Amino acid sequence: MTVDIAVTGIGLITPVGVGSDSTWRGLCSGRSVTTAQDRLLTGLPVCLSCPVQTFDAWDHLPRRTVRRTDAFIHFALAAAQEAVQDAGIASGAAEPARIGVVLGVGSDSLIGYGRVCELLQSGEHHLVSPLALPRSVPSMAAGEVAAHLDCRGPNFTVSSACASGAQAIGIAGDLIRSGTCDIVLAGGAESGRFPLRAISFARLGALSNRWHDPSGASRPFDCDRDGFVLSEGAAVLVLERGYHARARGATAHGVVAGYGASADIHLPVNPTPTGAACSRPSGQPWPMRA
Repeated sequence: MTVDIAVTGIGLITPVGVGSDSTWRGLCSGRSVTTAQDRLLTGLPVCLSCPVQTFDAWDHLPRRTVRRTDAFIHFALAAAQEAVQDAGIASGAAEPARIGVVLGVGSDSLIGYGRVCELLQSGEHHLVSPLALPRSVPSMAAGEVAAHLDCRGPNFTVSSACASGAQAIGIAGDLIRSGTCDIVLAGGAESGRFPLRAISFARLGALSNRWHDPSGASRPFDCDRDGFVLSEGAAVLVLERGYHARARGATAHGVVAGYGASADIHLPVNPTPTGAACSRPSGQPWPMRA
């Protein structure tokens, strides 16, 4: 039997805007958010980035959470909160053990690792924070979301480079199809603006060198693209079993009809030119939100 999966909530924290409405307006305006003056990249042969400029974690999260977690977790939490609110999931709408969280995070945050290395090299290991590791590992984003929103079902992180967030959504759909969950919060979070990641991607030749034209640097589908631009943010969807959503009167943004996953085994930063394909069966139709 085919199981229909509705997208009943959306949460976005992006360089274009804070919140899904603000992000949508920014995208429709066609405004570029790429800058060549990122203070975090000062002194490096990498100057292009797309920072989240109008987000202040202190306005969205408990102070204790802000202090003990890194930026990618801040983004994930804020996006998840918006998605749950958008879905209208009140307390008791579902059994907590039937609500899962699957988030994609490409790599460790690494933002605070530089300071840790400095302390170790100077012999001041006693000054290393006990939170140095848990505040930065990829799995903490999904863990913090689950803890804050009382999601006690499956909880894990997908780390498959640039495909992490999309693959997390596909796996979340499988958790619903299998009967494991009724609701899954799925998406991705990243905070890629720091020197180690910047210089590593630059040395790989993966970043755009269009420094003279920042507004035209990010062009992933253009034949003249010369690399990507470092960025940050989070996107979280509420995926919900169709009959569960209908029973509580939820309205769907859309459906997850299926997904494909494959490995082309080509190059670390380039897909195979011929492409690859993998199909999944479609779900049942769902009335779309205007």
